[in-house]
Amino acid sequence: MLRAVARCCGHWPPSAAAADGMLWQTELRPHAAGEFSMAAAQANLAMEDQAQVLASPSDTLVGVYDGHGGADASRFLRSRLFPHVQRFATEQGGMSTEVIRRAFNETEEEFHTQVRQEWKQRPRMAAVGSCCLLGAISGDTLYVANLGDSRAVLGRRVVGGGVAVAERLSSEHNTASEEVRRELADLNPDDAQIVVHTRGAWRVKGIIQVTRSIGDFYLKKPEYSLDPLFRQVGPPIALKRPALSAEPSIQVRKLNPNDLFLIFASDGLWEHLSDDAAVQIVFKNPRTGIANRLVKAALKEATRKREVRYRDLRTIERGVRRHFHDDISVVVVYLDRHRERRHTRVIDSSSNCTSAPVDIYSSNTQSYKS
Repeated sequence: MLRAVARCCGHWPPSAAAADGMLWQTELRPHAAGEFSMAAAQANLAMEDQAQVLASPSDTLVGVYDGHGGADASRFLRSRLFPHVQRFATEQGGMSTEVIRRAFNETEEEFHTQVRQEWKQRPRMAAVGSCCLLGAISGDTLYVANLGDSRAVLGRRVVGGGVAVAERLSSEHNTASEEVRRELADLNPDDAQIVVHTRGAWRVKGIIQVTRSIGDFYLKKPEYSLDPLFRQVGPPIALKRPALSAEPSIQVRKLNPNDLFLIFASDGLWEHLSDDAAVQIVFKNPRTGIANRLVKAALKEATRKREVRYRDLRTIERGVRRHFHDDISVVVVYLDRHRERRHTRVIDSSSNCTSAPVDIYSSNTQSYKS
């Protein structure tokens, strides 16, 4: 198990060569309850999204980490979150909401230790953060924990019909939601600037749209933004209390025979596809390459909005490409065991981990050279 976690957090399996050097996908792979498909697309100069799946005989873990302000926080999550989940689950005799909360808290504290150590040399580390979406399937129980605006959606068969409907499983923490803005205002009654509408959107302290994250310590601990070193990053920020939280929203549900599949994805996908559109794509198409099909559907919609041809997107360099779409990470998890056991692919007694490349452009460039 520990070796599998180490592989998951540090390396990735070879991917099929992509015509678009900013795309990555892996073949269909087994997990304890069925199969899963993964794909990703890079837009930023350095890939800020990270995604991984750990499949063991008993549990399946899915992680999607959407970084902002740089790649440090999402890459840290890739290396540390799963080991903490595994350790606390072992200590407490199985998966639970308490295991997940402890794993999130430990990861936040560990990342803060790293930021504190590197702060003097790299002041920008205080402004690096990441959304964090975790799925855990243990037996017939599904846990979905979230910080930020990545999303988990269930595809569920309508009883008595050949139709699938979408059910959102994650709570999003983004100031685009009036409910979230109201929650922030209630928590900060003496701060009229806790949420400000600027640059076309509502933002916490006029800066960031997500309200919960790993990292972003300049909006959680006043000693960072008030330090003269922070002038290299931005102006001082008056904080009476933490403006952001690292407390995850956790949903728990029992899986049943009508639950067909799960889609875990960063907001780069959901900016261009609705929950229902994504579910219909998965429901109506073959499994092989299904995550990549979702990524391409989002890219086609992004180029349509910008009135350019999809094939021309391949010629746009990373960094510049961010003007057309964000980094995108997608994991589709099929739930066969909870429907027809004879169709379940059995994995061996070891644990297997699959991770998207730390940086797709660098990975594909290296593959082409070799």
